[in-house]
Amino acid sequence: MNKLLIRLPQKYYNRVKNLEAESGLIDNCKYIVTFADGWYWGYDYKTLPCKSLKEAMRFIKETEKR
Repeated sequence: MNKLLIRLPQKYYNRVKNLEAESGLIDNCKYIVTFADGWYWGYDYKTLPCKSLKEAMRFIKETEKR
């Protein structure tokens, strides 16, 4: 497990496949979160760029199982 995911509360581990620091993302985003199979944010987003770890956590909490 990467060091960014360690910061995530354990109850959300099953929702996230990967959380990585990236460069060159849109709108100066610093991270990209990839959701686990069956978990989606919004209508059908499996991957989202995030400006901060706080924003990534909000997206993770808002995911839905389908």
